[in-house]
Amino acid sequence: MHIPRITVDPKNIDLGPCMDGRMRMENPWIEIQREGPFVLEIDREAIECYNDKKRKPDQKIDTLLIPEPFIGNPRSAKLVLLSLNPGREEKDAEAHAIPEFREAMLRNLRHQRQKYPFYPLNPAFERTPCAKYWRRITRELLDGIDHRAAGEKLLAIDWFPYHSNKSGLPKKPKQFLCESQRYSCQLAKEMVGKGALMVLLRSKDHWGICEEGLSKLPLPKSRQNPVITPNNFGEDVFRQMRQALI
Repeated sequence: MHIPRITVDPKNIDLGPCMDGRMRMENPWIEIQREGPFVLEIDREAIECYNDKKRKPDQKIDTLLIPEPFIGNPRSAKLVLLSLNPGREEKDAEAHAIPEFREAMLRNLRHQRQKYPFYPLNPAFERTPCAKYWRRITRELLDGIDHRAAGEKLLAIDWFPYHSNKSGLPKKPKQFLCESQRYSCQLAKEMVGKGALMVLLRSKDHWGICEEGLSKLPLPKSRQNPVITPNNFGEDVFRQMRQALI
């Protein structure tokens, strides 16, 4: 199975009935504060409303954690992983308080250069929950591949940028939930336009809101455990993904 190539015009972005996507959006994350709460002003009302409606505490957004709408360098990425939202682990707050890790996250949000653009692969951060998750997900994919080189070619984009213990996102969404999602959608479409190899880790219905073709990308057999292995994605798709990183 070859990964289908999607043909889209990144300048013509249909962002749903509540958002006008005809004009290119500048990166809103350059406005993120260096101290919490970490909510963009353009998202504030929507996130407050979201949290007010959630009765289960573990579904509420933790605004004291730095959002992760994407990880990696869009300018050099060759493989793009589309997922749903960043989770929340017990030790995330402790990790986000580490000055070097916090700086790497903030530089990433501003698309600023750093030694490991995909910062979970930075050996200095390997004990953080973020690194443990991504290293587990990509262990077989990156086996034998230099992590620093792979860090230039790997990009992950989440449909929703804010952290919570459990996802309270609608299973069949009809539109985006906050304004900054426009940028994640735009970023995904621009990566399509650059010819990057793209796969879904989960949430095809969510990414279908951005672009119908994205919902047809390869998915793992296990959506709850989207490890990138030949068994979970198939031998051919796995081979193409590794080739994109070499």
